[in-house]
Amino acid sequence: MAFSSEDARAKKATSNEEIVALLLEDMKGEHAAIIQYLQHAYKIGEAGGEIPSEIEGIARDEMRHFRWLGELVAELGGEPNMQRDPIFLDSPSTNDLLSLDVDAEQRAIDQYRDHIAAIDHPKVTLYLNRILMDELFHQGKFKDFVEEMGGNQAKEAASNDTGPWNKNPNPLSKDLELNSAGQVVAADLERKNRDDHPLVKMLNSRVQMEYETILIYLHQAFISRNPTQRDHLISDRAVWHMTHMGTLGEAVAELETRPEMELDFSSAFLSKVPVEPEEFNNWAIGREKSLLENTENLLEETGDIDEGLTNELKRLEGHNRFQVEQFKIEKNN
Repeated sequence: MAFSSEDARAKKATSNEEIVALLLEDMKGEHAAIIQYLQHAYKIGEAGGEIPSEIEGIARDEMRHFRWLGELVAELGGEPNMQRDPIFLDSPSTNDLLSLDVDAEQRAIDQYRDHIAAIDHPKVTLYLNRILMDELFHQGKFKDFVEEMGGNQAKEAASNDTGPWNKNPNPLSKDLELNSAGQVVAADLERKNRDDHPLVKMLNSRVQMEYETILIYLHQAFISRNPTQRDHLISDRAVWHMTHMGTLGEAVAELETRPEMELDFSSAFLSKVPVEPEEFNNWAIGREKSLLENTENLLEETGDIDEGLTNELKRLEGHNRFQVEQFKIEKNN
């Protein structure tokens, strides 16, 4: 049985295996926080003034944490986990969403404090203390957002809310949302009932492609022994693809539909990707070409519908072309 947060309260994690088990729990929470916060930012939209952009900034902090944790796991001989905790995607009430984020940060604070106390490894605890500092700041920001939107900052936290860092998120172990009738339902079931416009379906398909690409590039960066490949995959690829996912997610939200950021993690999507650097490079060239073709198709579909979206897609097209050529240069060096 893997070492867990419950074990951490009773004894020290001293072996690499025990430390990795705790870091993998932290990775799942950070990953979930990234997606939940982005979804909530898109849902709040322009009605929230500067709040959505600030929430997106918090999501970028969580991605940095996710990266650090993945690198530590690999350094200790573990396999970085690209799965995530289930999240609460949507609710008619903005304040309900923000309160869920306050609660998520409290769970993060509690978990990191437990793990810091349990782990006997100076480098790991250095990073966890740095992450904890951010989570305390994030919770304060979310409380401010609740107050700014006219909600109750002192609302009692619901410890069993579905969301990041929750050990027992919901009986279904799936992402949840409130439907139009105010019922809590599995998000994938609600999605099947929607009759989305063809453009929305195309944009959401691309959001999914970007999401998967980010996770694949990050995973390869975590396990790569080539420092140049590792740095390029994170700074030049994963970060830019997160920007692309955000751009497309915002476009979907502006069309009054929720961006789809759910992957079938049980399908082991990483297994189709070669690990050896040269083979991975060839795979990545093919991936970037597929994304480029998809961008060209989106440009044809959008036409003159939305000048702003068209300009964003043209920018993505340029990025895709650059990524293809960049991978080719690395392959030949």
